[in-house]
Amino acid sequence: MSIAKFLNIEKLKNKDLFDIKSFVIVFSIYSLISIACADIVYQKDRRIKNLREDLKEFKAQYISVKTQLMSETKESALLTKAEFLGFMQSSQPTKIIYYNDEY
Repeated sequence: MSIAKFLNIEKLKNKDLFDIKSFVIVFSIYSLISIACADIVYQKDRRIKNLREDLKEFKAQYISVKTQLMSETKESALLTKAEFLGFMQSSQPTKIIYYNDEY
């Protein structure tokens, strides 16, 4: 069946057929738009899920590195490293020296 026969003026005069065709066309367009939007939402949801999993992994790495840094910068750990190099523990508390930039 060709398009010319399908869109024959005689058939267009029939109001019921024209209403059904317009409904089918509008419903088809609506369905395509709805399917496309659902696919976009699904893709974004999957990406958010992946990003949340990455965030959990990065949080675990951050906590691990922070714990390791804290243990390595403890005064007792630094003193054992210093004793290995021949330094001794001071009997006086540590003094902080402040430097003022005169520029």
